[in-house]
Amino acid sequence: MNFFRDQNPATTFEILDKKRSRYNEIYVIQNGAQREMWFKGGGNFFLQSRFDMQTRDTPVLTYSRLMLASLLFNPSPDRVLVVGLGGGSIPNCLHHCFPKAHIDVVEVDKQVIDLCRRYFFLRESDHYRIHEADARVFIQNSLGRQPYDLILLDAFKSGSVPFHLKTCEFYKEISYILSPQGVVASNLYGKSNLKKPSDLTTFVSVFSQIYCFEDRERIATVLVAGNHEFPWSEGRIRRAAEAFQTPMPFSMSFLASSFRPDMLKDRTAAKFMDDFKDQDFRKAVEENNTHRGKNHRYPIKSHN
Repeated sequence: MNFFRDQNPATTFEILDKKRSRYNEIYVIQNGAQREMWFKGGGNFFLQSRFDMQTRDTPVLTYSRLMLASLLFNPSPDRVLVVGLGGGSIPNCLHHCFPKAHIDVVEVDKQVIDLCRRYFFLRESDHYRIHEADARVFIQNSLGRQPYDLILLDAFKSGSVPFHLKTCEFYKEISYILSPQGVVASNLYGKSNLKKPSDLTTFVSVFSQIYCFEDRERIATVLVAGNHEFPWSEGRIRRAAEAFQTPMPFSMSFLASSFRPDMLKDRTAAKFMDDFKDQDFRKAVEENNTHRGKNHRYPIKSHN
């Protein structure tokens, strides 16, 4: 457990809880004024969420803030879908800032849900609901229902992302439940993720408009996509931030400044496609969610 101490050697360190589920080995850590959720897999630790105990509704991690750049394209969402709960920093923030919005969160791991309720200030309501389910199955079951204005993709496990949540077929299913002016945002992790070119190619095959956001240190990369008719210019994104009316716990103009149009140029990588038959869908979902071997089709490396 020296790994956690090495991350913040000057802080008071405490393991609040540890659980092993079918999908993850989960740690809840108190690091001074910060509370964190980590997954462990393959001998490595992967940070999932970080909360400042004094500003609970403010996302701390760089990627979690960049994910909310999606609000620049749809500043008043009525319906939001979040794929992957972790410690709940993103949906908690959205629920705080948009209390009238209907927010659905899909999380496959019951232990993550239980720990989030116990340690991470999860406040469910009639407008803010957690669903224990595989995200792709949930989305398939949502076809034909009221669409979402904002869909945030943030499903990770230790060492990889479930591959059936990364393919053209999955994004097509997302497009069917997205409102005409809605957007989807995907957490593409940091500079250690070598799969980003294929992510871009895959999104381009489904969505007509693509936008990339990345901080200057390249800690986090977020892709935003939609099927609105005309592309947004860098100037329009900046003006949307200046005109943003809902009070947010961070600068929307800073998020707009993280737009990286140059990242859209390389679309030559192979796209991700389902590699299973229709009749094997449930089996593939189970294997992708629980597989702990080395042959991950969407591997990620731990970094902070």
